[in-house]
Amino acid sequence: MTTMTSIGGRAGTAAAVVLSLTILSGCEVTNPGPIQDEFLALPASQQGLINGAKRAMSELISDRSYESAVIAREIFPGGQTGSSGLNNQLQSGHVKPGSNNGWTDAVQARFIAETAIARFTDPELEPAAPGFMVYQAHLWAGYAYRTVGEWYCEAVIGSTDPTDIEPGVHELNTDTYIARAISNFTAALGIAGITDDQRYAALAGRASAYVWAEQWANAAADAAQVPDDFVFVIEMDDQESSIYNSLFEAVGGVFRSYTQLHTFFDDYYTTTGDPRTPWGPHPDFTTTTASLQGYANNPVPFRRQEKYTTQSDDHDLATGWEMRLVQAEAALAQGDFASAQGLINQVRTRNIAVNTTGLPTTTAGIVGGSALAEVTFTNVADGYTALKRERYVELWLEGRRMGDERRWAENNTPGVIDMPDFESQSTLFTSNPRSTCFDIPDAERESNPNVPTVTG
Repeated sequence: MTTMTSIGGRAGTAAAVVLSLTILSGCEVTNPGPIQDEFLALPASQQGLINGAKRAMSELISDRSYESAVIAREIFPGGQTGSSGLNNQLQSGHVKPGSNNGWTDAVQARFIAETAIARFTDPELEPAAPGFMVYQAHLWAGYAYRTVGEWYCEAVIGSTDPTDIEPGVHELNTDTYIARAISNFTAALGIAGITDDQRYAALAGRASAYVWAEQWANAAADAAQVPDDFVFVIEMDDQESSIYNSLFEAVGGVFRSYTQLHTFFDDYYTTTGDPRTPWGPHPDFTTTTASLQGYANNPVPFRRQEKYTTQSDDHDLATGWEMRLVQAEAALAQGDFASAQGLINQVRTRNIAVNTTGLPTTTAGIVGGSALAEVTFTNVADGYTALKRERYVELWLEGRRMGDERRWAENNTPGVIDMPDFESQSTLFTSNPRSTCFDIPDAERESNPNVPTVTG
């Protein structure tokens, strides 16, 4: 398997060049003050600037993938509002209007990458930045824009005419964020001398952005060039709490704030043994660490996800198998049911089901069984239902489901989605409407003329 775990160094590397002067005659340290802007493009600073964008992305993905999993009902809350927990509104799946929800990290990720692009491509820069540095800057700008386009309710850049933004309608994510993602991935692909893996990372990012733009022919063409076994990740690190794998922390046994009980994957894994969605009991604990509002039999039983098993498990940003599903969705959009079915089954039947005998008593050492059963369909609605389920399974806990639900709803995409019935478990889930995106914080709304001051 081709896995790109790093381009240019770990995300935790220093984000910028920091200068200090130690006076040899004693311990006095003199702060030279802010770094001059032009120094950011010097060779010694270039990778640090890239790593700053990566670091902001790591922080964004760490926490917001966890929160989006709550909203998309990939995990069920145990009621914890303290360590590795969330407030009651967010546990119910509702994003409070005007809340921050990682906005600072999101903005920093794209801004630092764009700053790097501006500095590295300055015609007066001597010596010129290496092409690899320019490639990295465009690549991370592309993934930053794709991520904010998938996750956030409205764009805050672009037109200064507030009539271009209709509260509650999020087209500017496609028009602005997604367009900038596509532009940056295209620029990355235009850099001479990049390796095949580097090209795949940009192609996969652009294909997934084309999906949001509904440019299906382009999406399929890019996706087809990415091999099945390609994986591109954003790095987590167990040495720094801000970039821990938060899903391991919350649902893997450290804090037991959430559980797989009552989710779609509760029954799905025990029925199919699909190795992509493993969960099981904790060896030492049977319940979550708190009590859930309105739940009949507190504390909530604990079932830990086992996709992530350490604080340093990385998050996938793009994979070859996701690209096969991009091709399948493009085929459905173009009415080609046979190709779509073949592609979905190519993804699905590569997985050898574990022997489900005894599940969920234990998931340790379970032997492999047979390939997962193929899906069949003969109409558009059933085809999209199969596609939506396969994306749900393939991209489980990767921060992609919330955005998928939103784009399918906004595009009136046929087919149904698998939605677990949390409402029957607690009135908490009927107290507020469930969200499908993170809101723009009040501070941004009040200072930026590109966004309205109230949400729709």
